[in-house]
Amino acid sequence: MVRAKFIVFFFAMAFMFAIIGYSHSAAPVNILKNGGFESGAMDPWTTYGDFVKAEVLAKDAIEGKYCLHLILSKKGANFWDAGLQNTNQTFVKGKKYTLSAYLKSPQKLQINFKPELAKDPWTGYGDKIFTTTDKWQEYYVTTPVMAADVSPASITFHIAFDVGEYYMDAVYFYEGDYVAGLISPVKPDDKTATTWGQIKNR
Repeated sequence: MVRAKFIVFFFAMAFMFAIIGYSHSAAPVNILKNGGFESGAMDPWTTYGDFVKAEVLAKDAIEGKYCLHLILSKKGANFWDAGLQNTNQTFVKGKKYTLSAYLKSPQKLQINFKPELAKDPWTGYGDKIFTTTDKWQEYYVTTPVMAADVSPASITFHIAFDVGEYYMDAVYFYEGDYVAGLISPVKPDDKTATTWGQIKNR
């Protein structure tokens, strides 16, 4: 009886660790470079619009040590008159993608998520406008399956909705549908939060 219980326990534990190992290995790969701003700088992210200021802060992050701080000194005539971009992307025919990011804004500003063709006519793929809150929250969009290769492509966030500021962190762009739990949020007394990618590569 004891032997039988031990065998059942052993296989149960083996199954559990197999599932854990699979979940880690199945984590999506972030296509974006410096998606968490952990280099301490913006590159390769850029902004456009002469009324937006951007800085990387070593505080208030939801993941890791750094986050991005965007300040809008005026409202644009159109919400796309200022933005944040990660360019030099290619969206591949037959694939769909998910763009996710954590945001907060004291003014609860709107923001437009837009994976797009980076030239006229600036076609968007699954773009959507969100209203942020003053607490960190994750937002995401998933594109349709690409009917053809899209190049040049860009990950663009339109931010000229109003005067105010945004905090952004943990920006992910990966193949497939949305996957929850890609980061372990930083606790107030913990600056060592991990990501699925960091766990996977250990």
